Amino acid sequence: MDKDVLICAMVMAALIIMTGCGSHEAVFRGKEYPPTEKVETVFLKSQIPAPCRVFAHLFATMPAGYRGSDFAAAVAEEARVRGADMMLVGQSRQCTTGNSLAFDYYGPDREYRVRDWPGWTYGFDDWARQGDWTGIGYNEWGNPDIYFDYPIVMQIVLLRCQQDELHESTGR
Repeated sequence: MDKDVLICAMVMAALIIMTGCGSHEAVFRGKEYPPTEKVETVFLKSQIPAPCRVFAHLFATMPAGYRGSDFAAAVAEEARVRGADMMLVGQSRQCTTGNSLAFDYYGPDREYRVRDWPGWTYGFDDWARQGDWTGIGYNEWGNPDIYFDYPIVMQIVLLRCQQDELHESTGR
């Protein structure tokens, strides 16, 4: 195979893989948990029980044309499949680098207790490249009457809070 053709094929493959707003890691590589039945959504760290553990930081990208209910359902399903029973929803911005449903992961290397959460510090370079701030909060999240005519990227943290596992990991 010609070297130029090989390089071109590799570049095309990389472009296909790197959809969404973040460019850090589109593949989940965190701690594996079995899927959960339900994922509770919270908007403040103070709403999270102290023994919960953070196991994934991500940016969720919603394409233009989604409703608040579409985005909430898609993010909750991603969290459920990954084994989260709670997710913390952060800020949102207009997405300038993608227009497809995508989940870009930013670690952590190891899960940790929510009390040690450093805040929205992951993916800063990718976050800084995004557009204007958008308001997706309690009133917009899951609302079928809210329509977004532009793509949005949102900060999300996935948590595992199941008591039986918490007792095992803490030795209680």
